[in-house]
Amino acid sequence: MIKKSREKSVRLLTLEAAIRRVPPEHPKYHLIEKEHGKLHYGFIGEKALDYFLTFLPNKNTQLLHGLRIEDPLNRFFQMDTLLITPGYGLILDSKYVSGALEFDQTTNHLIRRRGEEREKFGDPLSQIERQKYQFTLWLDKHNFPPLPIGGQIVLTHSNATLINATPSLMKKVTFHTNLPNKLQAIDNQKFQPLLDNPTYKKLSKVLIKKHTPDEFSIFNHFGIHYHELRKGVFCPACAHLPMSQKHGGWICRNCGVYSKTAHLKDLMDYKLLVGNTITNKMIRDFFLLPSPNVASYLLSSMSLPAKGTHKGRKYLLDHFQYNPK
Repeated sequence: MIKKSREKSVRLLTLEAAIRRVPPEHPKYHLIEKEHGKLHYGFIGEKALDYFLTFLPNKNTQLLHGLRIEDPLNRFFQMDTLLITPGYGLILDSKYVSGALEFDQTTNHLIRRRGEEREKFGDPLSQIERQKYQFTLWLDKHNFPPLPIGGQIVLTHSNATLINATPSLMKKVTFHTNLPNKLQAIDNQKFQPLLDNPTYKKLSKVLIKKHTPDEFSIFNHFGIHYHELRKGVFCPACAHLPMSQKHGGWICRNCGVYSKTAHLKDLMDYKLLVGNTITNKMIRDFFLLPSPNVASYLLSSMSLPAKGTHKGRKYLLDHFQYNPK
């Protein structure tokens, strides 16, 4: 049972907005592309788990994806996928990496071999051990029974191969196509149920309540300034920028398409890149609107909560989401 769905992180969504809004000729653009690529393919790897998770052997399993919580020492940690049963928990960490891979347990690195070249990818084994430890601390802090917590590295790229893999390593690492067998083997250990039904239901509710999305600013991270962003409303048909505001909507000067809702995705760009409040002046600047009256009409049409009056009026975007059909 999925208790928390898989969705793109705030960081990935922000980088997607930055790809659209930072000019390609900007000196930091290639850094944005690089970081976006890592997160984009990481998310593809996480999604590759979803089909194989439909083969869960224990039907009384709760799934929480992308959970980011804080341990008792104020250290945040994020788990790709957390499985919880009444008797045990299991953290899955997906790795979407192709090629000949070796887990070097001497240097504590995941290494991709290409001929004589070696490319390092950090230490996923130590990372998942930290997550297990932190989650155990979290359970204790919130007065839940000490569930046994396991961890699995799941290789999700179809062109990944493992070299120099020992039997002890294969207890910790598997391929996504073998995940159902791995989950069955773990469940066959017949863990003693430690959570009664009310406590079991409470655990997922508390975890979701304590989930804290990551905060990420391209201005701070890359040293980019607001005035460097591309402004205006993108055409939903041809991606031309900017559209012209006309007759209560938007018209594209490139392909002629007319839309009344084209600005919603762009408002989401603003929220991700700039912040959770917007004023008449700010929306005029970001959307390239011709007058305060047009800006007021547009803001009113979205029924956004607001605070303040007259020139000090700010519209709140905390709960605004763009969900295209």
